[in-house]
Amino acid sequence: MHAPIVHEPSRAGGLKPSAVALVVVCAFGVAGTAHAGEADAESYTVGSEDTLWSIAERLRPDSGTSVQQMMLALFERNPQAFDGAMDRMRSGATLMVPDAEQVQRHDAKDARDQVEATGPDVRVNGGNDGHRVQGDETLWSIARQLRPSAEVPIDAMAQALFEHNPHAFDGARDRMLAGALLRIPPEYASEERRQADASANVPAEVAQAAQDDDSSVSGEERESPRGFTFGEEQPDADDDADEPSEWDVRLRDVLVEGGVLGTSDRPVHTTQYGRAILTAARPLGEGWELRLGARADLQAQHGREAPNDTRLRADYHENYLRYRGDNTRLTLGTQRILWGQVDEIPPTDRLSTRDLTRFGLDPYAERRRANPAIRAEWFQGPWQADLVWLPVFRPAEMPDRDSLWHPVDRNRGRLLGLPEDPALAPVIREAGLDDDVSGDGGGGVRLSRSGRGADLAVTVQRARHSEPYYRFDDETREALLAGTPPQDPMLESVHPRTWVVGGDVVFVAGAWTWRAEAAWLSDVPVTQSEDLRQTTKEGVDWVVGVEGFPGGGDFRMTTQLAGQHLLDASGVLDVRESYFLTGELEAPFSAHEWRARMRYSLGLNQRDAYLNPEIAWVANEPHELFVGAHWLDGAEDTPGGFYRDNRMLVLGWRGEF
Repeated sequence: MHAPIVHEPSRAGGLKPSAVALVVVCAFGVAGTAHAGEADAESYTVGSEDTLWSIAERLRPDSGTSVQQMMLALFERNPQAFDGAMDRMRSGATLMVPDAEQVQRHDAKDARDQVEATGPDVRVNGGNDGHRVQGDETLWSIARQLRPSAEVPIDAMAQALFEHNPHAFDGARDRMLAGALLRIPPEYASEERRQADASANVPAEVAQAAQDDDSSVSGEERESPRGFTFGEEQPDADDDADEPSEWDVRLRDVLVEGGVLGTSDRPVHTTQYGRAILTAARPLGEGWELRLGARADLQAQHGREAPNDTRLRADYHENYLRYRGDNTRLTLGTQRILWGQVDEIPPTDRLSTRDLTRFGLDPYAERRRANPAIRAEWFQGPWQADLVWLPVFRPAEMPDRDSLWHPVDRNRGRLLGLPEDPALAPVIREAGLDDDVSGDGGGGVRLSRSGRGADLAVTVQRARHSEPYYRFDDETREALLAGTPPQDPMLESVHPRTWVVGGDVVFVAGAWTWRAEAAWLSDVPVTQSEDLRQTTKEGVDWVVGVEGFPGGGDFRMTTQLAGQHLLDASGVLDVRESYFLTGELEAPFSAHEWRARMRYSLGLNQRDAYLNPEIAWVANEPHELFVGAHWLDGAEDTPGGFYRDNRMLVLGWRGEF
């Protein structure tokens, strides 16, 4: 799903961990079948979810045999199971398994060339169209291959592939996983399927000539990823270019935005924001990769009650050393880890570091920072095991103390999550902030399985809350209870550790993609109403959502219903039960040169609203010019009410390189 709208609501007197957690606990299964065991079988019946790639990967005699070699051997051994071409395998057909000698007759390089020459995908006849990602491919080049016609913008196809295949990406569009199977979204697959059916009887030499004339599948282009490479020009696909530099240096995720606040009680007049991320990557040898990254953020505000403030921040992005094996991947360094399947308030995403510098104005994936981690992943057929340990705790990235987005507003004497209280206002205005960030960040394990009609995952984590929970220190609390002004008031931000047990599921029904995610949390911070003491309670969070294209056109909608619950939490100041409706509406218009979009988050059991309408000019990909608004409203103790005066109109430019 494409990140719908913001909103990580808090539960108590302060910026609470967006209430927590995840749902759908799935039973663990047996992890995959070993290659050697499958190779001993004499035959294999093709299932509706199988592809020739997945079957060959499962049946190849050993890891020294390439998947492409096994695919060719299967194709030659079983002509009756194909409609004349390798990409036309019949569902339900019986494949006789070739022996090792037959497989090794094919040279590995020749086998790869022949498989790549087959076309954009190698699939089951009548099954769900798909494309197996090769190590040298980019999302841009795949989108060019798979789009049903030239009228479909490449970026629109790329975005549809990204949103329809969250399992194939490591949290972002530029993090596509080699070997993953990309399912073609139904709204694009139908026309592509008709074209494939129509071309089934075209003579092989004609099809090959058409393919040779199509630069979108040329090997040179696959080796020229979309983006800027500093220090030299990108070679044209049809030119014999020199070997590119070993370093792949790119400028990513660039955003420049200016805003004008629109309410009569606005705390500032104008805001400015800019962001840029610079990355550099290079291979270090067989299976090894080095990635370096840095980011810069510029934020400014001017006018009225809140102090004028301009800050330029430098931060590390992803800096890691990664090893890729046949069935393993090990990553050491700073990295972004996004678990779960839903867009807003994801219950199982507890190991990532949240970016709260602009509250929730940015899409979900952009509100996550890299944190130090050791990550080990194992792949076996449709199964994946993911283990993460955070040796150093990195708390949420917070706005400057004088920013209009800080959860402690010392200008008005307000604390996010609590209604306005004249008695507390002077204490909050004068209070200092003390943040406890010592220790490690915890860790977790996630087991997932794709295919058979649904993608399932379960997770167990022991992690610290990234968002700070604000409480009065003992001296301040005792003075407030006694009715006397505290001498040196202090607010402490704490990050309690919690157990997280949950899971998620994704399945496709027709043209709609359904998602559900939920979790139980052992320690959600709360404040007792009797003595203002901070403690913890158990909690359960859940989200169910659907995404699709009503009517089969270009209009896309995402809708999610979320619930957050504190268990056995009588006598606390925090909100014990919250329900939200979040989502996104998006439609291109004017020959796909313009895009209209609306992100939203609405409280159902209390008034709390965030709306983000936007119109963008997208004809000059990858550049976008946009105009939009951020509208907030709600009850006093909700985020929408707390930030009500921060409504604004914005104008900006963004680019993905």
